[in-house]
Amino acid sequence: MMDEATLNQIDEALRERNLSVVRVEDTFNVSQGEGIMAQKAHLDPKPFMAQLSENDGTRRREIAGYVRGVKHVLLEPRHSKAGEWNFVGTVGRLMPALEVSTFADGVDAVSEEPAWTLDFCGDLRWVYLIHLDRGIRVLTAPQVERWGVTEDRITAGARSLLFHKTRNITPRKIENREYVHRLHGGDGHDAARALVVADAYYTDIDSGFRFALPSPDHFIFVRNADEESLQELRAVTDEILSETGSPLSGDIFRFETGKPVIAED
Repeated sequence: MMDEATLNQIDEALRERNLSVVRVEDTFNVSQGEGIMAQKAHLDPKPFMAQLSENDGTRRREIAGYVRGVKHVLLEPRHSKAGEWNFVGTVGRLMPALEVSTFADGVDAVSEEPAWTLDFCGDLRWVYLIHLDRGIRVLTAPQVERWGVTEDRITAGARSLLFHKTRNITPRKIENREYVHRLHGGDGHDAARALVVADAYYTDIDSGFRFALPSPDHFIFVRNADEESLQELRAVTDEILSETGSPLSGDIFRFETGKPVIAED
């Protein structure tokens, strides 16, 4: 017998992503959109549930990542030809995103091709999204293999577009907070901006800069690593983690030679 409480958690998370859901015993029929253009899939969560953590907080993150993977596959329109595009035709639409590793399990559950992912830290992974005129395609490992180009060339191309979309964003102080600011582009790739912030705002970043990535849509930071600033950053991070439907990371990060690493202070 499947764990009913976990099935209910998955059901709820699917609905929070604005997917239509019909429970069929221990599986789900899910759809994105309406009418003849709706994208549909049959979701059997048994393989995923077998690997879930026992920790309630971790489990919530794992389920959220899984459901985001399902959702992103269904965001690609029916009859899309983007899977046939070559690298040159794709790179101008390619953006990195930071997701919990279970995002890839969600992709596997409803797609014939596994997502192409790269390690970040812990259970976080870089995934790559192709922004279409309407919808999104998850970059898959078979598509990368068909391209026959290096990993560095793919990541550099995606990073270039993210930098272009980041460099003119003005950080804003979070309301009712003294030290914490948010860098928000409104495109769902804010956590991924950890890749380019050190270059886009190099004059503003020094050894005291600390940041957090509590959801894929959050890059929050303080400019100094003093006790009061870090306490406020931790409080805001925990608040977002508890409220968001897409919890990502509770870690505090810093830059080391321009690369994000977990801060130990």
